[in-house]
Amino acid sequence: MKTRQLTALCSLLLAGSAAVFVGCKKETDSPVTPPVTTPGEVDLQFSNVVGTKPLALDGTAYATPAGETFTVTTLEYYVTNIKLTKSDGTVYAAPNSYFLVDQSKPATQRLALTNVPAGTYTGVSFVLGVDAATTQADPLQLTGALNPANNMYWSWNTGHIFMKMEGQVTSVTPAYPLTCHIGGYTAPYDAIVTVTPPLNGSTLTVNGAHAPTLFVQADMLKLFDGINHITLSQYSNAMRPGAEALQVAQNYQAGMFTVTKTQAN
Repeated sequence: MKTRQLTALCSLLLAGSAAVFVGCKKETDSPVTPPVTTPGEVDLQFSNVVGTKPLALDGTAYATPAGETFTVTTLEYYVTNIKLTKSDGTVYAAPNSYFLVDQSKPATQRLALTNVPAGTYTGVSFVLGVDAATTQADPLQLTGALNPANNMYWSWNTGHIFMKMEGQVTSVTPAYPLTCHIGGYTAPYDAIVTVTPPLNGSTLTVNGAHAPTLFVQADMLKLFDGINHITLSQYSNAMRPGAEALQVAQNYQAGMFTVTKTQAN
């Protein structure tokens, strides 16, 4: 009888030990999802304004801080050599990034950079203009945005027009043409400038699952009111490389472009 009781007791103890072991079994950790490292897309959405108003090509008159008024009938400019800076300081230069932004063609105001390496980006820069090596190329070999047929090209030895703005000065009688054809890549009137609008603390997360958009605003008032103040009634119209064209280029480099927001898609 005692033997049976001892056997039953041992069986009970073994069963209890097994239950405790099972109850204390370590839970399996949840699998860690690896970061997405495939390249992604970054879009730059440009909007052109005059002060606080959207730019219209319909004869609307806009006022400078000095009270002079003008209209805009044409606005085009080259955005090229786009670079994105990562949070670790490394820089990605988008290959073949030559775009022509045309106010009359809304589709041209959204620039798509594809195959951008995955990562977190904290800065952006671009050139307003066309580099000398490209603009000096055989015009017959230039295609797409760089094609001379876009009417943004002077001649084989002068090259591309970097920024074209046309309209009228309407604060005088009679009104007279307002023409800004900015270009030139040789000293002392090298008008190729690099624009680096701050992201103001925002970041761009790029990978195969994220295609963020950077919204960039260009204020036409800054053409005439920046580090160089230009009085429209005394402006003689820049239609070739020179001192006036350089002043306008310095103005739009200094503050015409701002990043208004970033959007994670």
